[in-house]
Amino acid sequence: MIHFFPTFSKEAKNSPFAKELAALEVPHCLFPGEVILRYHSRIWLLLLGWPKVIKFAVSSAIRSLLLSKPYPDTVVVGSHIEVIVFGFFRALLFRKRPNIVLLGFIFTRRPKPLVNWLRGLYFRFVFSIADQAICHSSLEVERYKEIFKSSHTRFEYIPYGLHISVGEDNSAEQHTPEKRNFPDSGDYILTAGRSGRDYATLFKAVTLLPIMLHVVCDSESALTGLEVPANVLLLRNCYDKAYVQELQNALFVVIPLKVDDISAGQMVLIQAMAFSKPTIITRTPTVEEYVTEGIESLLVARGDVIELREAIQRLLSERTLMEKLGANANATYKSKFCMKAYVTNLVAALQKPW
Repeated sequence: MIHFFPTFSKEAKNSPFAKELAALEVPHCLFPGEVILRYHSRIWLLLLGWPKVIKFAVSSAIRSLLLSKPYPDTVVVGSHIEVIVFGFFRALLFRKRPNIVLLGFIFTRRPKPLVNWLRGLYFRFVFSIADQAICHSSLEVERYKEIFKSSHTRFEYIPYGLHISVGEDNSAEQHTPEKRNFPDSGDYILTAGRSGRDYATLFKAVTLLPIMLHVVCDSESALTGLEVPANVLLLRNCYDKAYVQELQNALFVVIPLKVDDISAGQMVLIQAMAFSKPTIITRTPTVEEYVTEGIESLLVARGDVIELREAIQRLLSERTLMEKLGANANATYKSKFCMKAYVTNLVAALQKPW
């Protein structure tokens, strides 16, 4: 019996994630909640966001480990706070089960050595509790095995995956890209995300190009100190359907990354692929596990303004290439990164012998 604790909606029992679990006939139970962590700065995340996570974790642990039957063999949680809370309840009940699995773990380095050391110490404690951690790049698995080699946690890689839709009848998985002449005065290209982004390089690359760039980013730190060109529109509060509309209407998507030692950019990349959008993304070991140069995407060197500008100009001028990349991207999404593929990979990882 596997217990899941999705935080994206209180109605998660009717979600594509739940439907794929049911299709696999996996013994499971979902304990959904809605924990929204949308804050422009880290201090508000700490002061307001983490208390929400703690409250949800305690409630989930009570429902799962004290009130539910049958008792779970495995619990899959989405944050280090939940790992600690479930570990506390497991110890309180004097049980070896359930196995505690941390889903989507990313360990980012901090510029201050003391902060970095303290975070490492904290996560060593977390991994003295967690039995398994799921990562979304094989590079991270090897890195974390080395960083946390004293822990008993089993680190495993599965590709990230998702379902994206607007309403019941406007699914990305059924989306056919609109054919149009471009670019015209209303067209734009899109970038999005906050973690590990290199917006400085992108802004330099698009300066003076005859196209608008829309930037969906709610993080102050990701944009602090940057000079914003006249053809750049910042969208700091663009979520859910508004974001998907931005994605649907964009010519293509650009994802500039400044990190190459963690998984970054996959969510936006896969969202673009779901809507048959061509992409330009920084080449990293993680990115190369998701797309191939010239097949689903154009890959550019990290921090290279000229190469990024030339890639953008190339897509703006080559309609055939845009259509080819978009079609290939959508086919790859459907075969490797849709919700069915993601749930299948996740369950396989959870069911490996301990």
